[in-house]
Amino acid sequence: MKRRKILIIGAGLGGLTFGALAARDGHEVVLYDRNHEPGGVVALTREGGFSFEQGPLILSDLLPSESICSFLQELGICLETVRDDRGLSTRDFDLIRPKEYAGPNWRKEKLKELFPEEAGGIDAYYRFYDALMEIRYQSSRRDSPMKRILMGLAFLKVRKYQDMTCEEFTDLLFHGNAKLKLVFNGILADFCADPAEVQCFTLPFVNTETAFDKRIPLDHKGRERYYGGFAYFKDGCQKLPEALLGSIAAHDGIFVPDTIVENVLVEGGRARGIRLADGTEVDGDVVVGCGSARDFFEKMVGLEHLDEGYRRILRECRPMEAVFMVHLGVDYDPRRYQEQSLVYYYRGYDLHGAVDRLRNGIYHEGADGYLIYFPDAHAPGFAPEGYHCVTIYTVCPDTLRAGDWETMKDGYADQLIALAEEHLPGLSKHIVAKKIMTALDYRKMTHMSKSSFGGLVPIWGQKNPPHVTPVRDLYFVGQQSENGGGVPIVINGAREAYRKFQSMHRSS
Repeated sequence: MKRRKILIIGAGLGGLTFGALAARDGHEVVLYDRNHEPGGVVALTREGGFSFEQGPLILSDLLPSESICSFLQELGICLETVRDDRGLSTRDFDLIRPKEYAGPNWRKEKLKELFPEEAGGIDAYYRFYDALMEIRYQSSRRDSPMKRILMGLAFLKVRKYQDMTCEEFTDLLFHGNAKLKLVFNGILADFCADPAEVQCFTLPFVNTETAFDKRIPLDHKGRERYYGGFAYFKDGCQKLPEALLGSIAAHDGIFVPDTIVENVLVEGGRARGIRLADGTEVDGDVVVGCGSARDFFEKMVGLEHLDEGYRRILRECRPMEAVFMVHLGVDYDPRRYQEQSLVYYYRGYDLHGAVDRLRNGIYHEGADGYLIYFPDAHAPGFAPEGYHCVTIYTVCPDTLRAGDWETMKDGYADQLIALAEEHLPGLSKHIVAKKIMTALDYRKMTHMSKSSFGGLVPIWGQKNPPHVTPVRDLYFVGQQSENGGGVPIVINGAREAYRKFQSMHRSS
């Protein structure tokens, strides 16, 4: 393949991954971003000598021999990770990692203690879970007749559920028990998804048991890395975009920060370059876009250059809503009260109502739930010596039906701090720095007209904008592309987009 000039709009993880692969293979890469630093939503926020990530970036596939770790090593990138887990607390009971390790099935046994009348359904859920974990493991192995047989046998165990939503599945197993349904469906609210619109096969992968106890072995029945682990990047996830940009620079790629790309130049059905906000036109052989799908194609490309199929996808895909974060620097150690560095506090059982309110501009003010996270647990340098970081986070509408974020944010922050103080006594008296992040801040950080924080809602059957667009030599990557959201997913999606680019240009 001949050397091509590749112009990438946006230095989020999708653009950086595509750029790192292209630069490694000898292409001329120029990466543009409005921000001064790379990373998009994984960039740091700083306040009063403290640093904060944009929520808990506890990620899968980062541990040695797992897919993202192996990919980064191929690029010559070696980043240290810290395996960790999360807790779950409801109004009526807790599923917090026990102090003494109680084995890989402790959550199953705890739930049967709490809900003895639902023991049969709980056992059925974990048989379902085990079958899908077997399918996940086998899918990662080299193809063979035995692999296909084992995957087929595992699928036979769950086939009867394949046409069910999460709502239908949990209703069937738990007889409509709202408290037990919340344990498994609650995390869907993080994606602004109603349990009635997500396929039930999603549940084991958003509730992997290793996410709730870092002591659970990842090997199983003599099979190495059977289960996936969860980890943070030591010293912060911003190390990842920095390392990817370093890889691009090492292969003579160029990063152009603080620069606005106004348009993609399309002629004869082909992307021939870009126009910057100052009017400068830059020619290129390939253009790669990231960010908000609708903003990118409506404002930068032009819908007239797309076919009706792609336009329909853009109309029908549903972006997630926003998040509201209160970042605090404190002069005491909050881990004396919350041992795990991340705990989800679910405070409502009506997930349908919660998602409906979210989508209609009604902020729950913490009543539906929130999480408390300690960023310096894996990144001690985020806080000065003797101090610590606390992040309180919840999902919220991008646009409020009543009022606006700028005038309401201080009162809403005080409400979240008061709720967090129920778990971290004395919190308000120990605050020495505070940074409030609203939808307005995230629109600015990500350059989106709607601050869809996690990408697109994973609605069953919804088609997301494909990497290969109807415009020749124009590719689309990132959390609002066909791969969906999440750091490992975005990276793997950008890798797939690059493979498609290679395939389409292999003969030239």
